[in-house]
Amino acid sequence: MDSINQRDRISSLPDVVLVMILSFLSFKDNIKTSVLSKRWRNLCYETGNISFKESEYVDHSVSNFFSKRVSFVCYMLNWVSRVPVQVIESFEIFLGYPVGFEAEVKYLIEFSISRQVKKLILDFSSPYWRNTRDRLRYDDFVIELPTLIYGLQTLESLTIYACWFDPSRFANLGLRKLSIGWFRLEKIESLLSRCPLLESLSIISCYLDEIFMLAGQIRELIIKNCIFPSMSCLLNLPNIDIFKYSGNVIVFDFQKVNMRLLKEVYLDFGSDEPTYSTKEAGDILSHLLNDLRSSRTLTVCSYLLEVIPECNDPVDMLRDVETQHLVLETLLHPKEITGIRLLLDHCPNLETLTLKLLCPRPFPMPSYGGICSQTLWLENISSRCLRRTLKILVVRGFCNSSNEFYLLNYLVRPEHGYALERVELYMPTWLKETERQWAHFGAAMLQSTSNRVQVILHNAWCIR
Repeated sequence: MDSINQRDRISSLPDVVLVMILSFLSFKDNIKTSVLSKRWRNLCYETGNISFKESEYVDHSVSNFFSKRVSFVCYMLNWVSRVPVQVIESFEIFLGYPVGFEAEVKYLIEFSISRQVKKLILDFSSPYWRNTRDRLRYDDFVIELPTLIYGLQTLESLTIYACWFDPSRFANLGLRKLSIGWFRLEKIESLLSRCPLLESLSIISCYLDEIFMLAGQIRELIIKNCIFPSMSCLLNLPNIDIFKYSGNVIVFDFQKVNMRLLKEVYLDFGSDEPTYSTKEAGDILSHLLNDLRSSRTLTVCSYLLEVIPECNDPVDMLRDVETQHLVLETLLHPKEITGIRLLLDHCPNLETLTLKLLCPRPFPMPSYGGICSQTLWLENISSRCLRRTLKILVVRGFCNSSNEFYLLNYLVRPEHGYALERVELYMPTWLKETERQWAHFGAAMLQSTSNRVQVILHNAWCIR
């Protein structure tokens, strides 16, 4: 009876309120409400957030996937023809390499422009492209950005992947967030000068200018899997506070950057064949860490942990990092151990340490080059942060392998972790029952190591 009364109460609301409620649902869930009753049948068309994702409708592994793509495109056209609202908040199209649908896609984009869209996502990258060089095999783009979009003043956020456009023609004074992907990017400086309010810039899987330089008032910069012909990047961004880079090792030149504003730095290298020797990479990445040492949150990858000990005199070259939250994306391979120790030694203000295990495994790794996890972590050496500031330790992907246990036992032991208050362990979702029991045993052993530290074991963690 209560559920019936609740349903009647919702049905008694005016349409304008119901549409407002629908706006908080995902587009896919929004569509499902059309089957609730005759009244709900057309309410979903009044939502201001429209998202068409091919992956939710078309299975590329089946033999008749092309006919399903045709049906999907027809479905998009039919949907927008029934939209009564004159202004929409967001419009998204995810359609991989849409050969044969150029006119239909152009119509859909122009529809969003006519409805004064604020957030526009156009992703035409193919699911079969694995890296930037795959895209460079094609000589032209299937879709070209319509002319009307260059002056659309309502536009605040724009994502364009595998779509041709002219960077020098942008005049969107209100544009605050821009993401460009799968493109041979030139004249980026002219684009930035024409978008004075731009705060967030993402460059994904692009081939960049021979001399690549970014200048402006950008606060967030994300560069992922791009090709730098000169293997260098010059940044003149005085207001930047979030910097994320994934890709090959390159040389960054930070000019007129106020490093004291940095809130978050993410560094992930080694996505392709190494360009530099281990020693050269160690020197470059040590200098990069020195430049970014003021960041409050710092995330580094397994490759960086391997190579920074290989630079010339790593103890003296690497300066103290001021980060308060350090995230290590690690395999806990023995060749990373020295790098982990080195970073801990140079983070005197560290308050939270997160270990994100990239390949959790409930069995030990062999020693490497004479380096053994057990013997190295048994050494009675304590970093400054362990004695003074480190309060929280988080492990994502905890299996209680020997490599994990030796490191965690080192950090938890009372003679090392003076300030440590809490340890949070997250097991992977795929652990079998016996492996889960082993993880529980490891958590209990850690708890017994120090009665001053609270050890919390969480049931599952999904690797992303």
